[in-house]
This record gives sequence, C-alpha cells and structure tokens, in this order.
Amino acid sequence: MSTTARSGAPTAPAWRVSRPDRGASAIGALRAFLLVCVVVGGGATLGLVTRHAFSVAFWPVNAILVGIMLRAPHLNRPAGWAGAAAGFILADLILGQTPELGGWFAAANLSGTSVAVLLLRRLGASDLRLRRVHSVMRISVGLLPGSFAAASVGAAMVVVQFHGSATQTVMTWTASEIANYLIFLPAMLTVRPPWRGERRAAMPAPVVKPVWPLVLLAFSCTLAVWFDGPGSIMFPMPALLLCAMTYSVSTAALITMVLGSGCMITIGLGMVDIGQDLSIPRMVISVRIAVAFLALVPLTISSAMAVRDDLMAQLQQAADHDGLTGLLNRRAFEHRLHRRLDAPSTPGGGLALLWLDLDHFKAINDRHGHPAGDAVLRAIAETIAQCCRPDDLSARLGGEEFALALHAPDAQASAAIAERLRHAIAAIVVPWEDTGIRVTASIGACHLDRWPVEPQALLRGLDAALYRAKHAGRNRIEWLDPAALALQAA
Repeated sequence: MSTTARSGAPTAPAWRVSRPDRGASAIGALRAFLLVCVVVGGGATLGLVTRHAFSVAFWPVNAILVGIMLRAPHLNRPAGWAGAAAGFILADLILGQTPELGGWFAAANLSGTSVAVLLLRRLGASDLRLRRVHSVMRISVGLLPGSFAAASVGAAMVVVQFHGSATQTVMTWTASEIANYLIFLPAMLTVRPPWRGERRAAMPAPVVKPVWPLVLLAFSCTLAVWFDGPGSIMFPMPALLLCAMTYSVSTAALITMVLGSGCMITIGLGMVDIGQDLSIPRMVISVRIAVAFLALVPLTISSAMAVRDDLMAQLQQAADHDGLTGLLNRRAFEHRLHRRLDAPSTPGGGLALLWLDLDHFKAINDRHGHPAGDAVLRAIAETIAQCCRPDDLSARLGGEEFALALHAPDAQASAAIAERLRHAIAAIVVPWEDTGIRVTASIGACHLDRWPVEPQALLRGLDAALYRAKHAGRNRIEWLDPAALALQAA
C-alpha cells in the first residue's frame, strides 16, 4: 500500500512517527530516575547520619520527595518513583544497613509519600502555595493518611524483624512523619528556586523587611538552650509568630524549617535537655507533636497574613484602576503624578506629559452603540499600554479622555513619543459587525526637564493645550510651554 497522500506528497508510515517520542520519553525517564535518586539518596543519608535511638527522628527526605513530586509533575512518573526507591535503598546500604531492612524502610517511606502526593495533588494551587486561610490545615489533613500508611508498613517491619509493638510503632512513626512534613514541606512548596528568575524583571521592587524579628527569634532560641526544661520548646513561639506576621510565606517557611530541624537535631542528640526521658515512647510522641505545633501555628498565621495581603492588593487594584480599560483612574494617576513631581528632578530624567481626547467619540456611540464605543476605548487603552514602560503612568481620566506621563530625556524625545502615539491611534481599526471603526485623538502635550512644579497649574495648562488642539482641527498636538506659565521651580 502506498504511503503517498492524495496531494501526491509522500508521507512517512504511521509507525515511524512514534520513534522520536519514544526516545525522548526514555531520556526523560532516565533523567527523572537519576535526579530523584540523587535527591532522595542525599536526603536519606542526611537523616541516617543524624539518627539516634529513642529520640526525635530528623528525617527530611520524605517531605523533600513529596515537594519535588508536587512542584515538578514531570518527575511524578514510574521512573521517578523507581529513582526514589533506589535512593532510599542505596543510602541504607552505604551506611551499613542490611538489604532486607533497607527494603522494608524504602517500602514504608514510599507508601507514605505516594499516598501524600496522591491526596495533596487534589488541592488547588493556592492551597499548595499557602495562599488560603486554611491551606496549612488542608495540607495537614492530606498528610495524615500518608503518615499513617508509612507507620503501618513500619509497624509490620517492627513486628516481623524485631517482634516489637505495632501500636507503639504506629504512634511514634506517625508523630515523627507529621512533624517532619510540617517542618520541611511548606518550604519545599513555597520557596522559588533561584534559577527560576525569569519573571523577576516584571515584578515590583521588593520591600525591605526589618531584621529585628529575626534577632528576637535568635535571642529566644538562646534562652531555650540556656534554661532547658520541657517548656523551652515553646520559647521561640512569640518570635516565630512575629516573623510570620512580618515576612512572606516563603520566608516564614524557611525560618520554621531551620528552627524546627534545629529542634529535632539538638533535642534528639541530647544537646538540649528538655528534662524528659526520651527512652519512653510517649515522651517521644509528646516532643514530636510539640515540634509539629511549633511549625503549624506560625505557618497558619503566615498563610492568613498572605491572604489578607492578597485581598488588600486586589482592593487597591480595583480602587486605582479603570474597570473598562485596566488603566489607572484619574484619582490614582494624579496622586502618583503629584508624588513624582514633588520629588527633585534628575539630569536626563525628563517627562513627556500627554493629555488626549478622542475626536467625535459621541458620534461612534450614537451610530454604533455604546458596546462599540467600549471596544474602541479598550483598543485605545491597549495601544497606550504598548507605548508605556513599567515605570510610566497611563490613565483613563473619564469618558474618552486619557493621560500619560512617560520618561523622555529631552523635548525631541517627547515630540517623537507624542507623534508616534497620535499615528498609532489613527491607525487603529476596530472591527464591529460589518464595518471597521476608526478614531483619531487630539493631544495636549508638555515636556518637563526640571521640577518640582505646581501640579494644578500644570494640569490646567495641559487641559488648555488639549482644547486648542480640538479647536485647531483635531487629530493634532498642541504643546504647552512650562516657562511661559512659570511652572518651573524657582
């Protein structure tokens, strides 16, 4: 049978198409296997090196595995889980564990992490980024079955290999899993890796946060070590809450991770004496639960603060922007322009101020209807936005009137910007039903190279220049001379 298509061009047989995909899939599977194996092997080795009997278990690798499976879905595949199994077993073998026990421990860890990933994947992205009020609680609920699954396999191992108590193992293992998850998983879910910086250029400049909450936290940790005792675990809690209310969710998660892991290691190794006999299982469970709550409470507060900040940002966005075009409204534009004009000018930091009004816009509404007029306004707003850089200002002042404040080093640059905008608006064709709507704009413009200036006088002058452009024939630019109006600062 010929493989030539009806057009006469030869086509490849269908069975050949999948071969490159198979090769790419094999390479991707190998990469997933190796990457997860290295990460899990390293994390398991760290936990095994710091292991200690009858104490608070430091075991970050399960949280790390769950975190990478949730944040990198391309690793959540059979090859990735095979790499995790290999990493667990290799770490045990390297540190002297028997292959049989290594297999038991790997089975326990894999059963718990797979159940946790399966349940947490059902949560929304906002929950996984701790951007909802109850995010930490929802994540905790998803972690409980995974922790219990790991504890159940661990209990079977203890019964078969050591003839120990299944009930005691389930309680201590589950408490340990929950504590380690709450300490390490929030940081895994919220911290942006440094190599993912492609969006930082579009982000606003970060706000500098005070460091004294961290100083207070370090001081409270010093007091906890100094006084010892069972209550010393809670000494850092007030400072942790303050950090949660001061810093971002990711920063709070990192702080909690450092403090929680420090508690696990120092208490477990006996470096901090909490006055309890950690050879007693119920004491171990109590300490692990205390450390879990040490992480749970500040993370919940930080998540709630993030929700509040998001809502405030949304309210501010709605208050400052025009609902139809997305540009600034008059109040926000004038407020930001006043702040800019109140600041001292810098050499080469001139401003092009453009006030524009669409010509015969009422006729568009009368002829085509207000929906057509709205479409024209949105098209004008898109064109204006394309002319602006992130630190420029653009607004819809009301009706068909717009304003811009753009950086321009000199008067020639301002004139070029204004002409380019006028031509861009005149070239717009808004398709509507069976016709295309065109529009032009009259512009009142001014170039400022020195300020502070008197804002109200400037705005009145720009309005006057705009109406001169209207009366002089429309679709033109009239320039305001700041010197003539004595707008420059003395």
